Amino acid sequence: MHLRYDEDLVEAAVFLCVAGRHPRIPSLQIVRFNRERERLYDIIDPDGRNAAFFRLHLEWFREWGLEQLLTVPLKEFSLLREGLRLLAFRKSRTKADEGAELYVNEAGERSGVVAIQPERLKRELGLAAFLRHELTHLQDMVDPGFGYRPELPVTGPSLNQHRLARERYQRLWDITIDGRLARSGRDTIITKEQRWLEFSGAFVFWTQTRREEVFRALWTSPAPTHRMLEELTCDPSLLQIADAPHPGSPCPLCGFPTFAWATAANLADHTVAAIRSEFPQWVPEQGVCGRCSEIYRAKRLPVMLRV
Repeated sequence: MHLRYDEDLVEAAVFLCVAGRHPRIPSLQIVRFNRERERLYDIIDPDGRNAAFFRLHLEWFREWGLEQLLTVPLKEFSLLREGLRLLAFRKSRTKADEGAELYVNEAGERSGVVAIQPERLKRELGLAAFLRHELTHLQDMVDPGFGYRPELPVTGPSLNQHRLARERYQRLWDITIDGRLARSGRDTIITKEQRWLEFSGAFVFWTQTRREEVFRALWTSPAPTHRMLEELTCDPSLLQIADAPHPGSPCPLCGFPTFAWATAANLADHTVAAIRSEFPQWVPEQGVCGRCSEIYRAKRLPVMLRV
C-alpha cells in the first residue's frame, strides 16, 4: 500500500506550526523553515517552484512529527495494507467533509481517502480516536467478512427515503465501530451514552425495548456485517414497530428534529395517502412534523377555481 498526502493538507499543517500554534515546535526551527522557503521564490519555472515548495513542506511535515501522527494508528490495520493499493490523506473543506471513502477503479484496485482538518494535527487531542474510527470504516469496507456493498436496497422512488436509509445505516455502523474500539481499550470519538442518544432519536419509530436490544447487540458485536446493518436499516417489517413521536426527535420524512408533531389522530385520510404514495414504509403511528403534514395535505387538496 502506497501512502499519499494532499499538498493542501501538508502545507496547511506546516503553516499552523510556523504560526506558533503547535506547542512543541522550537522557534529556531521556524526561522530556519522560513529562510529555506524564501530561497524557493528564486526558482523561475512555476511548476518547478511549486514542486519545490511541496518537497520543503513535506520535509518539515515529517521533521515536526506530523506524518507520524497519521501513520502510527495506521499500523494497527493490517487489512488495509493488504487490501488497498493506495491510501491518501487530504485536507477536508469543512468539518462535515471529514471522513473516509473507498474508491475502486475499472481494474478492481481499491484506494482509500481520509479527509481531515489540519487543525487536528495541531491539537493532537482526539486525533488518534478520529483516525481509528475512520480507518475502521475503511477496514470494514475491504474485509470480505464484513461484505460491504455501497448501495442499500431501499424500495420507493423518494430520494429522501434513500437519504434517511444511508443516515440510519451510518449510525448503526458507527455504533459497531465505537463498541469494538471501546472493548479494545481505545478511545472513541464520542461516548457510548452519546451514541445511544443519536441512535434512539434516529430509530424513534421502534419501541423502547427494541431500541435497547438492538443497541446492545450492535455495541457488543465482535464481527458485524454489512448484511446485518442493511437488514436493520431497510427491513419494512421492522419499520412497522412504532412508538409515539417524541419532542425533538427527527421527522421520519424530512429527517429534521421537530417539537411540532402531527400525529395519527390529527392526520386526514388524504394526507396519509399522499405520504404513503412516496413513503410506503411509513405508518401514521410514526407521526410527521407539522411542516411535512402541511406539504402533503396541500398536495391532495382540490384546486379551487376563482369565478
